[in-house]
Amino acid sequence: MLIILSGCSGAGKSTLIRGLLKERPDIKFMKTCTTRKKREGEGDESYVFVSREEFDKMLKNGEIYEYEEIHKNFYGTLNASLEKVIEGEYHYIKDVGVLGVLNLKKALKNKAKVVTIFLTVPKDELIRRLKERHEPDIDLRLSRMEFELSYIKNYDYCIENINYEKTLKKLEKIIIKEEKKEIKEKKKASK
Repeated sequence: MLIILSGCSGAGKSTLIRGLLKERPDIKFMKTCTTRKKREGEGDESYVFVSREEFDKMLKNGEIYEYEEIHKNFYGTLNASLEKVIEGEYHYIKDVGVLGVLNLKKALKNKAKVVTIFLTVPKDELIRRLKERHEPDIDLRLSRMEFELSYIKNYDYCIENINYEKTLKKLEKIIIKEEKKEIKEKKKASK
């Protein structure tokens, strides 16, 4: 199963993913390839950081299944990562932009279960978070927010992330529910 989290910059995707991975060692993180520069104190646990030239070469070589330009940087899903999801040894979780969600659902249709979750945050809370992490262009992120919100209808679930602990519990409940559905679907298909 692939669990996809989306939401605007500052919605808490990375924080929730880190929390979930601590609670659920059976879920693995699927890294995203990006041309974005590392933030202060950020390691390599979330992204494969590459130059724009390297990204273009990977695209040309067919190594990237889907990609999207967000805030003047490119983010993409590696084909090798999709193969791991299809193998089904583990569940994977990934932060994906709103356009990438449709592409990943299409790529994995009839091959692996995909669960999509959109995180929302009230605008004033979002601005506070972006200022707290010293985002240089808050207006750019807020303008993208409207675009991203227009895609909520493409998601299986929507969670408002105001309180980390409550949101993490909601996320865990969704995953448990979807795991049960997946087991039922596999049993039904094997009959």
